[in-house]
Amino acid sequence: MKIGLVAEVKWEVREVCRRLKLRLIDQEEETWGAQMNGHELRLCLSGMVPSVAKKRVVRFLDSVKPDLMICSGLAGALRPNVQVGEVIVQSDNPRLVAETELALKNKDIPFHVGSLVTVSQPVLTPVARRELAAKGQAIAVDMESQTISALCKERGIPCLAMKGVSDDIDEDLSPILGGFEIINIPRIAMRVLVKPNTWPLAARLARHSYVAANNLGYGVWATLERLGNGSQSERPV
Repeated sequence: MKIGLVAEVKWEVREVCRRLKLRLIDQEEETWGAQMNGHELRLCLSGMVPSVAKKRVVRFLDSVKPDLMICSGLAGALRPNVQVGEVIVQSDNPRLVAETELALKNKDIPFHVGSLVTVSQPVLTPVARRELAAKGQAIAVDMESQTISALCKERGIPCLAMKGVSDDIDEDLSPILGGFEIINIPRIAMRVLVKPNTWPLAARLARHSYVAANNLGYGVWATLERLGNGSQSERPV
């Protein structure tokens, strides 16, 4: 089985990278690879610019042609009961959901199974999150999972989204991230540096992001192990 994995940056799936010692396959396309229990794993680093990320994922799907795609990354909570550090699991494929649930339970990783909603701009304030939550059944928000799911569906590729929750519904990120159309780390760091009143929020956001990425990384690894231990000829249906 050929498994595709997409993340914005390697830091989000560092446990997978550490375990498998991924090798760089295509520097221009940011594609990495490794063998796992007789299966082939390919990692696509999509980056943080949505337009670039979509084009890179399209090229990845069409060139690698994975049997299964896992979309990982961070998300913001849209429900009060969804907490920082929990992993959101979503897929149209019941078997993938069931296998992921078992993998996360076996490792005591907190999670929710539920819908994600994808947006083109960060949702930064509690008011904006609640307005978005009221529009549907989504329990968390991100900027790529549903786009990638649609691309996979067009190609008949089963897709599993796993997202680590990095901020809860009541967190106001606008003092740090407000005004940025895309996440630009150097510019955000400069804003924080010159505004001491944002330092506590920045520290909390960094801590929450670390916890979310840590649980996500272990969760993705546990899921890969479980899926990879099945029959090599078995394709999720």
